[in-house]
Amino acid sequence: MKNSQNPSLHHVKIYSVVTLILIIVGSGISYWTAGRIAFYTEGVMHTSKVVQRTNELYSSILERESNIRGYILTGDEEFLSHYNQSNVNAELLLNQLQALTMDDGLQQNNVEELRGLINSRVRTFEKTIAFMKEHGSLDGFLDSTKTSNALIGYKMIKEVILRINTVENNLFREKNQSLINNINALPLIVGLISVFSITIGLVTFFSIYQYNKAQITANKEIVLYQEKLRDQIKLLDDTNKELEQFAYVASHDLQEPLRKITAFSDLLKEQYNNTLGGDGDLYLNRITAAAVRMRRLITDLLDYSRAGRIDIEKTKEVKLSKVIKDMLDDFELAIQEKSAKITLGKLPKVKGSDTEYRQVFQNLISNSLKFVKKDKAPEITISSEEASLSLIKKFPTLDERLSYHLIKVMDKGIGFEKEHADRIFSIFQRLHGKHEFEGTGIGLSIARKIIEKNGGIIFAESMLGEGTTFHIILPVVNT
Repeated sequence: MKNSQNPSLHHVKIYSVVTLILIIVGSGISYWTAGRIAFYTEGVMHTSKVVQRTNELYSSILERESNIRGYILTGDEEFLSHYNQSNVNAELLLNQLQALTMDDGLQQNNVEELRGLINSRVRTFEKTIAFMKEHGSLDGFLDSTKTSNALIGYKMIKEVILRINTVENNLFREKNQSLINNINALPLIVGLISVFSITIGLVTFFSIYQYNKAQITANKEIVLYQEKLRDQIKLLDDTNKELEQFAYVASHDLQEPLRKITAFSDLLKEQYNNTLGGDGDLYLNRITAAAVRMRRLITDLLDYSRAGRIDIEKTKEVKLSKVIKDMLDDFELAIQEKSAKITLGKLPKVKGSDTEYRQVFQNLISNSLKFVKKDKAPEITISSEEASLSLIKKFPTLDERLSYHLIKVMDKGIGFEKEHADRIFSIFQRLHGKHEFEGTGIGLSIARKIIEKNGGIIFAESMLGEGTTFHIILPVVNT
């Protein structure tokens, strides 16, 4: 069921991520391409401006030449006004050309060369105008050398302007071709990304369809499984009830002959104690002790079968301090006999049953009173604190979202080795012989069963000869 779901869901996730990556990459490439288009468009416009300015400058130079000729032929001062305006326009256009070609060293040199040639021509024009104004004509001023120099100067100006335009036209063709290439690539890039995205989207849709189909099948299987599980739980509950009833009846029926054995043993010892010879008295005492142990074992087994089976409806808020104090009152004689010192800290309220928690702490304190070093009075401390999150995380059965109490029962008894920390909670497990310490090995099993039934955890930490600490983790009661 799990295997039928995960592949489709896994594919959906992969295709979604691939689609997102394609969209991001496509958007990035499109953005980069758009930037390149803007860059080359600006370059094309820039070269167009340079060519336009050189053309305007050339027109201004031609206009100036024409105005000078008009003034020389007619003597009309209006031609001089146009001439002067042409000079201003030419200087302005030269400055604009110099600014537009600031990033091109070759073109800067060409502009400076053009400026020098224009200024040279202007100086010649100024001398011509001055002679014309003084003499009224150019007789005696013009000669073949000056005419030749004027033609050479004009040709040189035209050559430099053509050189500037040639460089800019080459740049224009390069940038225009790059612009066309980027413009042509943009639809292709967007188209490819769209095709890939649509394809991945269709595959994702198909995977979702397969996933939903598998989910419907899985849900049907879950419903069938839940129905079987409910039947099994009902059957198990009925079996547990039968076992509990059987345990009660069996324990009652088993204890009856044991009571008779004990009673007849006591009568034999009372009436025939003086007539028993040899080891008869010893055998009789052993029969009585065995019957007592058997009765205790049956009682403990009955308690274990019932432990943790109180209905949830019967649980309530329990004050642990009151439960333990009442239980210690019953232990008063045993505590006094062993001169035990019991320190009781502030304890919380928890959910559960008074009787259950009494069993838990009765078993723990009984162990602490029992397993002590020779000739040393027992010392027991019971305290409580908030359980840390790191401690809660160590136990999968605990809910990390909830708060828990950590209750500690510490003693300075004989302790045990670390490898037995879990074994002591198993039923019938004893670390010592029955002749060393009395008991059936069921008490801690009952304690664990009750604590776990109430949503908690119990575990022990100990060092041989140093004492034992029982840790109980229980949920905080929400008030």
